[in-house]
Amino acid sequence: MYGAESNRIAWGTDTLIRCLFLIIISVFICSAAFASQTLTLSLETPSLSAPSASSPPAKSTPDKTPTTKTQTVKVGRVGLVSKSVASIHKSKSDSSQVYAKVKAETPLAIVREEDKWLGVLMVNGATGWIRASSVKLIGYDLVANKPEPNRSTQPSRGTAPQRGSLPESDIIRTAMGYAGVPYVYGGVSPTSGMDCSAFVRSVFSQYGVSLPRTAREQAQVGSSVPWDQLQPGDRLYFACKNTYPDHCGIYAGDGYFVHCSSTHKGVAVDKLSDAFYARSLVAAKRS
Repeated sequence: MYGAESNRIAWGTDTLIRCLFLIIISVFICSAAFASQTLTLSLETPSLSAPSASSPPAKSTPDKTPTTKTQTVKVGRVGLVSKSVASIHKSKSDSSQVYAKVKAETPLAIVREEDKWLGVLMVNGATGWIRASSVKLIGYDLVANKPEPNRSTQPSRGTAPQRGSLPESDIIRTAMGYAGVPYVYGGVSPTSGMDCSAFVRSVFSQYGVSLPRTAREQAQVGSSVPWDQLQPGDRLYFACKNTYPDHCGIYAGDGYFVHCSSTHKGVAVDKLSDAFYARSLVAAKRS
């Protein structure tokens, strides 16, 4: 199986452009005390609850043990295209070059707001411009976390493995660069379409991590992570229609994950606490 999901309400888009929804951009801070930057979604509280490692993440009490001190920096806002079709231009002019045509409900990373125009961060790092009247800002912020280890907290047995050298914020940024890529069962192309496992494999291949083709095989690779110790960039595996993993995605932080979804018809973001995904989650892996 390449990937499967239950039929559910879809809000994604099948457009072939790859506008970024969830972005890390460089944040320059005078202090050099922070070693790394972690992407998270400032969407809602509480965050993903902390059940035991053998049960779905639902109806349990969050782990209140502090492990890090975190400074959050807002880097943008999230918008959804509100018109049936809208254009992203090279500059703030309707007559300028059109970077992309985007359909309704396409998620956009809004990094600038000027007059009647909104600056959209594109997959190649360029800033495109779209009419503000064509976008609905949904109140979600794009934020970057800079965690500082709490020296009083010592690692204990049974804790999740350290990520090592993989840049978790870059993984999520890369994953969200696929927003707009359509879902195609068995597909492996970011242009013509791909399925869930091809999406995860493609993202991690850009960081030197070689993963098998199917979700079932990928779930056997890497270190297992308890639900309450998930970090952005961890791989998630779901048994949606079978007793083995047949769907997968990448944890984005704050209880959200990004995946190439048949129900959304492309790359989208969903809540891990959603009843369907909570009961289907069977494995979390760290590369």
